[in-house]
Formats: sequence, structure tokens, C-alpha cells
Amino acid sequence: MHQKARWVKAYAIAYDGKMTDTYAHAIAGLLQRRQELQDESATLRERMATIQTDVEAIDRVLDSLGYEGELESRTARTERIVLFYRNELRAFLLKELRASDRPLSTRELAERICGAEGKTMPDRRLMTDVTKRTSKALRMMRLAKVVAVSHYERGTCYWSTVSD
Repeated sequence: MHQKARWVKAYAIAYDGKMTDTYAHAIAGLLQRRQELQDESATLRERMATIQTDVEAIDRVLDSLGYEGELESRTARTERIVLFYRNELRAFLLKELRASDRPLSTRELAERICGAEGKTMPDRRLMTDVTKRTSKALRMMRLAKVVAVSHYERGTCYWSTVSD
């Protein structure tokens, strides 16, 4: 019997003592299908965010090529959002590492950057780009002996300031 089905059956028997294997199997199946649908929904949201990013990139290229026609569902053209100016990324990383009571992974720091900029869209490409930029900045800061690798855990690098 499936582990969830066992739990559901045990719970139901404890509740009223009248649980059949048929209901436990149906409940387990419904719970499994619910999880599958939630996983699919998350995948589709991520895919939609990626597609929207691609459409916006194509719009920018069309603009740069001089296209002036109407485009369906086109968002208003805005200036490129610069996440950080010169040395600002390093200052942000140092501030976050100093404020933290434990070493932080590159991914955690990248998520904090996106959070500070209000980027909550589940866009894997954006997170990958920000993570790469963060990693590069941290490596350069390590060479300057400003930060150090605290430890590695399952292939993940954790950073702390040198004074830690």
C-alpha cells in the first residue's frame, strides 16, 4: 500500500474506525494527482515567465531595428533596468554577508538581490543570470581577500566575510 494511503487509512480508522481499502486507495490517488497538477502548474508558470522574457527581448530587437508598427500585447518600452551600478553589487553582497548570522550560498544571495529589486517572477533565466553575476562578483572579492568560502555542502559554495 502507498505510504500516503497508509497514513490516510490510519487517520480515518483513528477518527471513526470505518475505513475501507477502497477509500484509502482513492484518497491516495487523488492526493497524487493533486501533487502532479501542482507540479505541472509551477512548470507552466515558469515557462510563461520565460516566454514573456523572450517576447520582450524580441520587442527590444524590433525597436533597435527601427520597427514602428503596432504589436499585439506590447508593453510600454521602458529604460533598461540596471540592477547595480559600479561597485554597488559588491557593496550589496558585503552588506548581506555581514548582516547574516551564517554563511550564505551564491543562490541565496542572488535571491536576495532579486527580492531587493522586486523581481518575484519565477523566471529561471533571470535567476541564472543574476546567480552568475553574483558568483563572478564573489570570486573577484575572494581574490581581493574581502570574502572567503566558508564551506561546501553538496556542491554548493557558502560565503562569508573575511573578518568572520
